[in-house]
Amino acid sequence: MTGSSPATQQSYERLLAVEPVLTRIAPLRDLVSYLAPKTLFHAGPAFASAKALPAPVLNSVVAAIQHEGWAETAKEARAALASGEVALAPAQDIGLVTPLAFVVGPSMYCLAVGDANKPSALRFAPLNDGPLPDCLRFGTGRPGGLALLRALTDSIGADLAANLVPTPVLPVLAAGLAGGDDLHGRVSAAQEAVRGFFGAHLAPESEEYLVKANQFVLNVIMAAAALMIGAGGGVPGSTMVVASGGNGVDHGYKLAAEPERWIVRPAKRPVGPKMQENAAALPGIGDSAVIDAAGFGAACLRFAPDLAGLKGHVEDAYFTEAAHDPFIGPHPALKFPGLKVGLDLARPRACLGVMLGMVGAGGTEGLVGRGVAPWPEG
Repeated sequence: MTGSSPATQQSYERLLAVEPVLTRIAPLRDLVSYLAPKTLFHAGPAFASAKALPAPVLNSVVAAIQHEGWAETAKEARAALASGEVALAPAQDIGLVTPLAFVVGPSMYCLAVGDANKPSALRFAPLNDGPLPDCLRFGTGRPGGLALLRALTDSIGADLAANLVPTPVLPVLAAGLAGGDDLHGRVSAAQEAVRGFFGAHLAPESEEYLVKANQFVLNVIMAAAALMIGAGGGVPGSTMVVASGGNGVDHGYKLAAEPERWIVRPAKRPVGPKMQENAAALPGIGDSAVIDAAGFGAACLRFAPDLAGLKGHVEDAYFTEAAHDPFIGPHPALKFPGLKVGLDLARPRACLGVMLGMVGAGGTEGLVGRGVAPWPEG
């Protein structure tokens, strides 16, 4: 029925069995049983060395080192990185997914999405780091981004944690798609559910944060998508993707047959309209690629009229049911025409990519546009 191998079908069935629930908010060090000392976690596969970091990622690393108190100044932070005093590691290797150039340290508050049918299965994502222009995920390292990070760590994170109402995520995804979201480039319909994640007694500072962090739900979607695809891992012979992300240099993914091994290819730049015409976009970056590997994002552009500006930039197939050809089968909780979940790289495809915000490659420009980063072939 699906055109996928029996092994890949088994991974898909495991994906379908997941009922993701937003369950907890806490510092990363309280969510992951062991963190290597003085280690920061970035999107995508590992870098060849600390000298290979793109400018936006370096800016975020410097900000994270200062936030963690491992250095007082940016100069000292760079020295700590260069000397190896501070290490870097792929976030997905510890069950964490982080957006764009955002880098996560042990004190940073993260959300946890678990499986109602298997409570030990968890994926994590940092709390959304707020709106433009200060947000650190676009790699500018602005002081305002550090200030919000400090507020999240000092007060807002704990308040959100204390008032969290465990919430099933599949209905949020369905409402988003019904409201014109692709669940990656546009999440405004799904975002309407966010205040319902928390009780009535949030502090005014937390209420203000939730209003300003108008993509808060995106990080929840990321963790849920990572949990769903990750459930398919450990099936010999399965070609379903169970992890996916870019680091601004390379794109990496893992297959269900070998869920611990990164397959790494050069990342491609997102293709789409720019807000800053003369700014170069960084090649694909971010663990939000798990959303597209689940079957949302670029494959769901036909459900998102607000993203029609991508027409003429990307293949026409992205706006048809053919965008879901590489995916395995339908999801009973997400009954939309032609929507399928679970990326099977053995299936033929007319198009495949990741819906992304474009990060300015120089580390000063921030968001320069949005588009689709083509899947790296080979």
